[in-house]
Order: sequence, then structure tokens, then C-alpha cells
Amino acid sequence: MALIPPERGEQVVADLQARFDRVAVPYKTVNGTPIEAAIFVPKPLATATEPTTAPVLINFHGGGLLMGTNPEPFFLSDWVRDLAHSSPAIFISPAYRLAPETPAVSILDDVADFWGWVHVHLASALAARWPHLTPDLARLAAIGESAGGYLALQSALQFNRVAKLRAVVAQYPSMFTDLKAFNTPPPKVDATLKEVVAGYVDAAKAKPEGVLLSAGWPERVDLLIGAFGTGVVRDVLGEDKEGKLTLGYALAKAEEVPPPVWIIQGDEDVLIAKAATDELVEIVRREKPKAEVKYTVRPGGHGFDALNTLGDDWIAEGVQFIKGYWL
Repeated sequence: MALIPPERGEQVVADLQARFDRVAVPYKTVNGTPIEAAIFVPKPLATATEPTTAPVLINFHGGGLLMGTNPEPFFLSDWVRDLAHSSPAIFISPAYRLAPETPAVSILDDVADFWGWVHVHLASALAARWPHLTPDLARLAAIGESAGGYLALQSALQFNRVAKLRAVVAQYPSMFTDLKAFNTPPPKVDATLKEVVAGYVDAAKAKPEGVLLSAGWPERVDLLIGAFGTGVVRDVLGEDKEGKLTLGYALAKAEEVPPPVWIIQGDEDVLIAKAATDELVEIVRREKPKAEVKYTVRPGGHGFDALNTLGDDWIAEGVQFIKGYWL
């Protein structure tokens, strides 16, 4: 992980509270457990006195599909919050079930169901709290860090007939299980880490009906480090008979021309290797040659862009690219 101060989560929560109004709304229920989307509205939009229509920015949180919450304040980049506030956009972070309690293929079901909810129920959910505010679903973008970037890309490829996205930003997203460079086992595996991961997997098997929706940083960071550090993430994510977690499956389901995407990667990332994202970009460009793909590689490790702002040149360039399609 990048060098992020331990008080990071508290700072981000305070910033969200200061600049946005928030409401949480269930978008589906599993085994009697509601799965919620956190809706953030910039205060200038929330307090407007005239009928207002605003674009929508969806954030899928990171955490390797194993941990995190919606949104995950420790991971949520400063520039992403600034983008939502300055656009200004309705900013939404959906929860989703976590592995290994839930097989990752079922997490994709959550994502698909969320997009269906957005297009059918988001307007009424907003009106219940902010009667003057209407979402412009013709200006819809998705963004996510790490596993969230993976889910944002899955939305653009596998689910865009439902999602109807105009643009996507995917930060270090290369968790597609068919990428050769994703989570390659290290030469020497730490046996203690493997035991930690096995303990989580065994506990999940003992409660097959369990639903875990939130594990905020640093909760379960031992599972995250253990699964990625020993090369067993694919096993922890669970069975995938149809290959739905793979890039090949997503591209087969994708429209001929998927939404434009800006992919961001750190060159020293040890959780999501640059080689995996290089491979991802190469395959997408080859299989979908009409796709608009902007690929930015910067110095740093996982989460390197957490403290970047909209004023940074490379961020401003990428945001201009995305806004050209989104807004």
C-alpha cells in the first residue's frame, strides 16, 4: 500500500460530512439483509431552491473483494471526492457482498442488480430526500479503486446494456482472473499467511448463508495481504464455473464499442502488478479496437493517488478526457 497516514479514514469521513449530504437506501435484499447504496449530494446541490438536474458518479470501493465499506474512506482518493463535488454530481457508493463469505460471482450479481436499481429507483430515492433534485441518467459515469476499479470495468464491459455508462475510471483494476500477470504466486510462500487465509475460508464455509457487507480498513487486512501475498486470491474468490470473473467473458458480453475508460496504474504496485494492467489494456485494445482507452502509469504503489488533487497535471488531463464523454 502507498504511504497513507493512519488518520486518513477519519479525515475523509470529516470531509464528506462537511461537503456532502448523505442518505443510505437499500437497492436489494439477500437472505433478509438489505444491501445499501450510500448517496452523497454536494451541499450546493442539496440546498438549491430551484428544480435541479445533476450528473451521476458511481464509486465502487476497493478491498480486493474481501474487505472495505461503502465508501471506504481509507482508499477513497482526494481527487475523486473533489471531482464529485466540483462537477457537481450525485455521488453514490454501493455496498456489495464480500468474499469468501460470498463467491465473487455473486458479487457480480450485486453489481448488475445495483445498475437495474439506478435506472428504475434512483430518481424516487432522491426525491424522497431532495424533492428538487433529479438524476441525469444520460450522464452516468463509474469509478473505482482496485477491486472497485475491477467492478467499474465489469460494469462497462459485462453490464453496460443495463448500466448505460458514458465513461469509466478504473484505478489499478486488474483483478480479472484470466490475466496471466494477476497475482502470480511468489517464489517462497509465507506459511503463516496461508494459515490466516485458510482460517477465513474455513470460517466462511462453516456459515454458508452468511452475508458480509462491510469490513472497513484495517479490518481483515490480514486476509487481504495473505490472499494476495501467497498467490491464492483466485481460490479465495470461490468457484467460477462459467468464467464470469474473467476478462474474456466480459469482453464477449461487451458491446462492440464499450464506454471510454481511463485506466490508472502505479509502476511499483505489489498487489495489482503493472504487468497485469499492461496485459489488460493490450487485450481490450486488441479485442475492442474502437474503444477509447486512456492508460496512465505513474510512479508509486497500490493506492498511490490517494492524496492527489484535481490540480495535479496528470489528474487534470485524465479528468478532462473523462468529462469530455461524461458531461
